[in-house]
Amino acid sequence: MLDLLIQQATVYDGSLKSAEVLDVAVCGDKIQKIAPHLQIKARQVIQAKGLVLSPGFIDVHSHSDYFILINPSAESKITQGVTSEIGGNCGYAAAPIWGEAQKTREAEYEKYYGLKLGWSDLKSYFARLEKEKIGLNYGQLVGHNTLRQSVMGVVNRQATDPEIKAMKQGLRQGLEQGAVGLSTGLIYPPACYADTREAQALANVCREFDAIFTFHMRSESDGLIEAVEEVLNIAETTGVRVQISHIKTSGERNWHKIDRVFELIEAAQKKGLDVACDRYPYIASQTGLMQVLPQWTFEGGPLGLVKTLQDPDNRKKIKDEILALHPLHEKYFEKVCIMEVMSEKNKTYVGCSIEKAAKKANRDSFEFLFDLLIEENAAISAIYFTMSEENLKRFIHKDYIFIASDAGCRATSGPLAKGAPHPRIFGTFPRVIKKYVRQEQTLTLSQAIYKMTGQPAERFQLQNRGFVREGYTADLVLFDEKKIQDRSDFFDPFHYAQGIEFVWVNGQAVIEKGKQTGVRPGKILLRGSRRSS
Repeated sequence: MLDLLIQQATVYDGSLKSAEVLDVAVCGDKIQKIAPHLQIKARQVIQAKGLVLSPGFIDVHSHSDYFILINPSAESKITQGVTSEIGGNCGYAAAPIWGEAQKTREAEYEKYYGLKLGWSDLKSYFARLEKEKIGLNYGQLVGHNTLRQSVMGVVNRQATDPEIKAMKQGLRQGLEQGAVGLSTGLIYPPACYADTREAQALANVCREFDAIFTFHMRSESDGLIEAVEEVLNIAETTGVRVQISHIKTSGERNWHKIDRVFELIEAAQKKGLDVACDRYPYIASQTGLMQVLPQWTFEGGPLGLVKTLQDPDNRKKIKDEILALHPLHEKYFEKVCIMEVMSEKNKTYVGCSIEKAAKKANRDSFEFLFDLLIEENAAISAIYFTMSEENLKRFIHKDYIFIASDAGCRATSGPLAKGAPHPRIFGTFPRVIKKYVRQEQTLTLSQAIYKMTGQPAERFQLQNRGFVREGYTADLVLFDEKKIQDRSDFFDPFHYAQGIEFVWVNGQAVIEKGKQTGVRPGKILLRGSRRSS
């Protein structure tokens, strides 16, 4: 007798094929049989007529590295149908980590979340996840920024050859222990101080392992074209597979650059370079509030930034540089909203733009910004409303750009239910189906599902996942196409998606009849031909 029989589901198999009405039988953690009318006995039979069955959604741009230890059930992910995710993006990864980076990270998470860490290599981190038992499957990228801080601290200079060698050793160890690839955040410290030569050296290690290299590029705004050219140059000179993370044109004066971005990428693909991208379905981004400042202020990490902001001459210089990029008529500070702070004192400003918060405090906007960063030791998240809806549609319509959230797992209660977080945390995947399939018809349902399942699985070499096929792992989502929707927005974010009836991870239901079961059957995903543990 089999464990599960799903009858008469409208099956989208994770490819671009049209849907078929089929029965799907599951035994243990595997899909055993798929056919129109299965005459098989099973312990559980689900009548799924009129519902869509697809592979579980795969979120390859996650930041759950530490949040998944705080919230191992990963509620914000499983409730939107995500069954697998890849953490360690934008250069910021839980492991490998050592030296200054490890000491700083351990102190931060114990201070802000009461979370004790205590590992340095990826093997030990994976062992911690397995001990905790997690609600979805989880793979990890090595972080360039984390490697650089581990080797060099947060310093504004090029790496020496011995320092690059040490970074390469850390990367190689991570890949040998099962990392799916490397990420970098060339806009963030300390990798923003790295030159292309450093990135190329790390890319060569990735190429040895046929591992992917994902890029939060050096710029997504005024320097966008040059940043794309840098990524493509690294791909061409090293042969590494590259992924441009959350591709965008930030700032209205840069929206027109989308055509040139497409030209560059598609010309590179015609030359044989292996280039793809991902994108979330929103026109606002989320990152640290300190990103409004010039990069030279980041040296020395948070303590260095605070010291810099305490100097009146530095404040004037920073203000002049920000105004040179964002003149007053742009009303830039009205487009940057405070998402999360760590102190009770400043929680009154959460959800406010910098401009609105400054008025609330009866302060000049710049002086308010500088003092707030000092008081919070720069640990402030912000949301930036700088993108074009029309460009977003053009991005997600491209066949080499697929869907990812750029979000860590959270919940609507507990220690991670604070601030005014980006709605992508709770709604990315259902939003694509509701808004861009059902309402606006930017994508067909088969295209959307492919961009959220089969395509990312193939791109990140996740074995036996991402498709509804016999012998594949039973990571599955059963939903009502007419009802699936995100319920989280920028003003009221803490709501789970709805319209999803069942979610199975490795054959076990984590969502059943729309309710969380509390089961945590997730596995660690290891790179390429290495099997899931």
